[in-house]
Amino acid sequence: MTGKTAFVTGASGFIGVNLVKQLGEAGWSVIAMHRETSDLTYLRQFPAARVVGDIGDRAFLEGAIPDGVDALFHVAGNVSFDSSGDEAQTHAHVAGTRTVVEVAKAKNVGRFVHTSTGAVFGLHDGIPIDETAPSNADEIPVNYYRTKKAAEDMVLEAAATDLDAVCINPGNVVGPYDRVIWGPFVQAIASGAMTTVGTGGGAFCHVDETAKAHISACERGRRGERYILAGANETYAAVASVVAELVGVNAPTVSSEPNPDASTEIQYTSMRTQIMLCDKAVRELGFKPVPLRTMFEDLCLWMRAEGLLPAA
Repeated sequence: MTGKTAFVTGASGFIGVNLVKQLGEAGWSVIAMHRETSDLTYLRQFPAARVVGDIGDRAFLEGAIPDGVDALFHVAGNVSFDSSGDEAQTHAHVAGTRTVVEVAKAKNVGRFVHTSTGAVFGLHDGIPIDETAPSNADEIPVNYYRTKKAAEDMVLEAAATDLDAVCINPGNVVGPYDRVIWGPFVQAIASGAMTTVGTGGGAFCHVDETAKAHISACERGRRGERYILAGANETYAAVASVVAELVGVNAPTVSSEPNPDASTEIQYTSMRTQIMLCDKAVRELGFKPVPLRTMFEDLCLWMRAEGLLPAA
């Protein structure tokens, strides 16, 4: 038992649930924060004290975060890639992160681990990047990129002064408990609803290793540093082919034509390729890259157990 306590924002989400699970297994006491409207189906499976509130509510956070708590994992975020959700996304990433950072400083949090994203670097379309790459996120016509960069900038600014903070920058995260991004992607291929994929590609990492990296960043990460999590850089066509084989259907074809069923933001990103290097996280956090097929095998296995896919 570690005897330590962690406060986790966004605890009911995909990465949040996996992190709460692993923190409990490592002997941490966990205070799991979620919104009133959150689906608690999976969070309830793991031991944690649950608190309900909004990350933009300073008074709530001041009452919920214990003085001197060992670690605060700021996982909460909004992954919408549709401009109709921009206002809520900006509130979550910008106003919310600002409030969490301010209260964390006031409450003398021991270590602040921020779940950022590889999107803060923007899109470099085929050029491999590491943590030293310049960002063009503010030029990308996707609110997610711009607001996550703004959030990370706030955390790093605080780390340079009065907050012991570190940032985790995952690529596309894949694995169990995902019912928002890659889970629906698998279902769309399995049902035949997805017939084409874009010409681009991305960097992928397993959610198990992503959660482990958060804990390692808390214990071993260097203050004010960013750590890219990736390992499998693949085209979306390759991803679709792996998924199609796993679910036993024909793979979607590659197309450069706009998909009328997808948002403008998804169309834009699906035609571009982000290649990310995770050597720093491997070296300093003990992060372990996982083959793409293994990630999606684990996701499909979980989905079948949950009745989200037909039995193999």
